[in-house]
Parts: sequence; structure tokens; C-alpha cells
Amino acid sequence: MIDDSKGDARGRVSTRMSGAITVGRRRSTVAVRNISMGGAMIELPSPPDEGTSIRFETETTGKIDARVVWVIGNRCGLVFERTAANPARKTAAIA
Repeated sequence: MIDDSKGDARGRVSTRMSGAITVGRRRSTVAVRNISMGGAMIELPSPPDEGTSIRFETETTGKIDARVVWVIGNRCGLVFERTAANPARKTAAIA
């Protein structure tokens, strides 16, 4: 679900969608907290280290290569290797 009221001037949109990251052969489910055409903030129990190259995936972005640029607690920031075409397509809330 996308929460349109939380967008900012940089194009980041707050979300409540799930996604996945793959580091090497290990795939982990993540919570996507915000997303833009250039990156995302994700949450997971054990984030990868800063500088790690990963594959990020959501229903709206498909698979995209990314790099971890910061880690604080169980959240980390990603920068995409290419611009995401439609990172936060509006979806209906599921009750």
C-alpha cells in the first residue's frame, strides 16, 4: 500500500509494501519504508553491511541492482544502479 500523503520534494514516497533482497545466493524478505526513482529505505532483521551490492525486488520495480549506502539499526538505505521506472505505483489497500 502506498501512503501518498507522505511524499517529499525529492520524490520519495512512504510505503507499506513488502519486497525482497538477494545478497549472493541468500534471499530475504524486507519491508520497504520509502522508495523513489533512485533508491529506497528498507527494514529487515539483519541488514547487509554498508557498501554491499544487492538485488532489490518489489512488485512495482521488478528486479533492480542496488548498493547499501547506510545502515542504522534494522534499516538501511539503498541506491539503485539504474533509475526505477515506476517505483511506487499506486496500489489498493488490502483490508
